[in-house]
Order: sequence, then C-alpha cells, then structure tokens
Amino acid sequence: MNWGRLYVGSVIVAVGVILLLDNLDVLKASDVFASWWPVFVIVAGLLMWIANPRRWAAPLIVTAVGVALLLSALDIVDVGDFLWPAILVFVGLLVIFRFGQRDRTAETKDTVSNFTVFSGSKLASRSQHFEGGSLSVLFGGIEFDLSNAELAPDATIEVFTAFGATEITVPAGWHVDLRGFPIFGGLENATKKDSLSSSAPTLVVNATAMFGAVEIKH
Repeated sequence: MNWGRLYVGSVIVAVGVILLLDNLDVLKASDVFASWWPVFVIVAGLLMWIANPRRWAAPLIVTAVGVALLLSALDIVDVGDFLWPAILVFVGLLVIFRFGQRDRTAETKDTVSNFTVFSGSKLASRSQHFEGGSLSVLFGGIEFDLSNAELAPDATIEVFTAFGATEITVPAGWHVDLRGFPIFGGLENATKKDSLSSSAPTLVVNATAMFGAVEIKH
C-alpha cells in the first residue's frame, strides 16, 4: 500500500465532504477547519509510524506536535508558551543520541515500505531477491539505493511524491520502466537504456509527482 497516496487522497476526500456539508448547511466548514485541522498532522504521524515502525523518531515528533496543536485549537490546553521550546529540546536529544537511525547497508528485506513527512530518509537495500514496495514523501525527500541489490521477477515500486523529491539509484544493467504522471512536477529516468539485453532485469516504477520530482539514476 502506498501510504502517501492514501493520505493525500483521504485528506482531499475529507475536505470535499466538509465543504459539501457546509453547502448543505449541516455544519460550518470554517469552524471545523479552525478546530480540527491538526488531526491531519496526527494522522500523518501515525501513518509514518505504521509504514516505518523501526524509524519511530520522526513519526513521534509529528504526532506529538499534532496532538499539541489540536489541544490548543480546541482550547483545552494553552501550549503556546512551551510547545516550540519542547520541540527544540526533543529534536536536540535526537540529534545527540542519533535515535531511530540505522546503518544503510544493513537492509536486506525483499520489500521496502517508507512514508516520510517534513523530513528526509536515506534507505538502501542489498536484497538478492528485491520484490519492490512503496515509497511516499510529503514536504521532504527520499534517497533509495539499490546499487547492491538483485531483482525478483515483476519487481515494482509504487512512488508518491508531493512537495518533495524521490531519488532511486539502480545498478547499470537494469532496465527501468518508469510509469505515471506528474502534476506540476517531474518524472525522470536517467538510467542508460542502450546496449541492454532482452533478458536484463526490469524494475517497474509507478510514480506520481505532485509539485515534486521523481528521478531514477545509476
């Protein structure tokens, strides 16, 4: 499942439903958005954690900020005096102790699943039977290195990029089939296509780029 596509699509549907109910005089959209918009931040953090259970630091920060903003928007707690200092302290601790970071070369799983929001991720796989997976990024960047991997038949990666960039590095000798469409963004297959045999391993990349870019290169 591509978590980024699910998230953005769900947000668009939710906003549309709220506006429709406003037009039907069921509720007032401005009041709903003013009070409940931090829910979108909380959901993004939770989806980040579901997609990347071992990389908990960034999801925890996003979710905590969303909860604090929601409590403030609902006038339950006044978080204005300590929210940002607390965030700075927490981020500083993460930097000092390098919580949630892993060795790029240690990834041997046959699939990848990553959802990044307001941050960057550097991933790598040296799987000898890589099957594909899902990469999603909102307001950030993903670098995925497959230089030391081998492909399984029908390997496919679903990529969703919004207001950010995704860069995938593959070995020379792979055929990359980049599919999809950009929405105010760009898709680029910069791999060498000449002199590839008909038996060359093929990686299919189904990509959507909204105000962002997806690049496949050697």
